[in-house]
Amino acid sequence: MRTIVAWTLALVFTSALMAGGKVKLYVKTGLWQTTITNTVTGSMGLPPEIAAKLTPAQRARFEAAQKKQGSGTPRTETHKDCLTPEKLAEDPFTDKSHPEEAKCQETVVKSTSTDLEVRELCSYGSSKGDIHLSFHADSPEHVTGSGTTMTNVGGREMKSTMKMESRWVSASCPAGTR
Repeated sequence: MRTIVAWTLALVFTSALMAGGKVKLYVKTGLWQTTITNTVTGSMGLPPEIAAKLTPAQRARFEAAQKKQGSGTPRTETHKDCLTPEKLAEDPFTDKSHPEEAKCQETVVKSTSTDLEVRELCSYGSSKGDIHLSFHADSPEHVTGSGTTMTNVGGREMKSTMKMESRWVSASCPAGTR
């Protein structure tokens, strides 16, 4: 389920800017800079089918990493992304990094030219995830957002809260910008 958390962070920027069949947020295309602050509490367990395949040392490393990640210490990342007209036309919720076997149901809570709010419930074996994302375009050059993720794996729960701010930088994107 770590991929659900990673997927959520990856989609934060693109979800804020495009909505596929939903009403698209009214924003400019080009280079955008996004700052995301994520706070994680709790830790995910291991699904029994995966835990059975790990050595005690591997399991100990996993547990230590989960404890560090779920400390409640906010982590901030800033990155630049290129929003093309083609990306703006896509639905960001159709290309997910979690396994094909995951069953997810998306509910659009609100979709206007300035606001997008989406909730997604996912299950994968004994793992469950609940993702809630809200975005507001207060101008074509500025988007803010927030989100929560609750993941339950192996009877253990991890919660994540996210705040983001995205600003349009320029109409053109440097070579190699995704």
